[in-house]
Amino acid sequence: MRHPRLFEDHHIWVLAPSVISQDPNITYYYDFEQSILEYTRVFEELNLSWNWQYVTLHDYKEVIASIKERSLDKKTLIFNLCDGDEVNEAPGISVIRELENSGLSYTGSREYFYEITTSKIPMKRKFDACGIRNAPWEVIQQDGKNVRGLFDRLPGPLIIKPAVSGGSMGLGISNVVHNEEECLRIIDKINEGYRGWNLTVDGIFAEQFIPGKEYTSFLVGSFDNPSEIIYYKPVERVFNSKLPVTEQFLSFDRLWETYDEESALGDDQFLFNYYEPELEFQEEIKRLSLDSFQCLNGTGYTRIDIRKDERDGRCYVLEANAQCGLSEDENYTSIGAILRVSGKKFSELISEIMNDALSRKAA
Repeated sequence: MRHPRLFEDHHIWVLAPSVISQDPNITYYYDFEQSILEYTRVFEELNLSWNWQYVTLHDYKEVIASIKERSLDKKTLIFNLCDGDEVNEAPGISVIRELENSGLSYTGSREYFYEITTSKIPMKRKFDACGIRNAPWEVIQQDGKNVRGLFDRLPGPLIIKPAVSGGSMGLGISNVVHNEEECLRIIDKINEGYRGWNLTVDGIFAEQFIPGKEYTSFLVGSFDNPSEIIYYKPVERVFNSKLPVTEQFLSFDRLWETYDEESALGDDQFLFNYYEPELEFQEEIKRLSLDSFQCLNGTGYTRIDIRKDERDGRCYVLEANAQCGLSEDENYTSIGAILRVSGKKFSELISEIMNDALSRKAA
């Protein structure tokens, strides 16, 4: 059954994060030209009036106040794309708080879900408390002293990650380590940051590297209304089989094709492709995705990454991504592939996200 168009008579404001940087890699990461084209097509198809509005950490309050003032005589819905950690000037949770205070209807994550998924350390603690299977892990002390004996406590190889890492920033193939010396070396590298960006705002942790198949799922809805959660078909991210197993993950260089430290795979090679998983695994992926969403008090929409350990056949949640990137082009995000295997258009997804926001507001 198709959901009603609750947004029918609303004007849509798309809020997008703006980051001022002279670094071409950072600028590329926050380039929304592709998104603007996609949303233009969507809102033309849906016959909705809309505006695209950039916001920064320095002007978001004024921008939201201005939108509210201009919305006194019309129904307005904010489509919030702000997904930053705010340590490096990318707006995120502050925008959500201001939107909540404004009383305006807005899409996406509420404050709690956004905050607990921004840093993987509180997220993994919550998974542990809920009994959600995730890779065995340990926080690295700031002085690095607990690296001694780490491989006795966690079977290797391990992958060392910054707790806050949007778009795989701070992750490279050298983050997979086999001994304490390699571990200390990559910790030092993470502590140096990335092109002036702080990668250690909430610390660093080590987790067991899970070799095996990787899946991505997508959900729209709210934890407190589970019967209305919309679950999309998942996809398997199939990595290039020529890569060593310990390089079959989304490293920043290869994902964004920056190649500062890692080499390109070659003109005729691919890092990964997306396929629909075997039917026998889809129910387990769905159950683990929904359980993870409920555990984290999920709201809005999220992408959840899962790995199936080739050694024991068990699925492990890697992370949930509140306010994940949205695109119908699977060269930009996995959402495009999820839409393809689900047989849905991008406009249907955007409609479901907007309906969810207005349903929440009315509840």
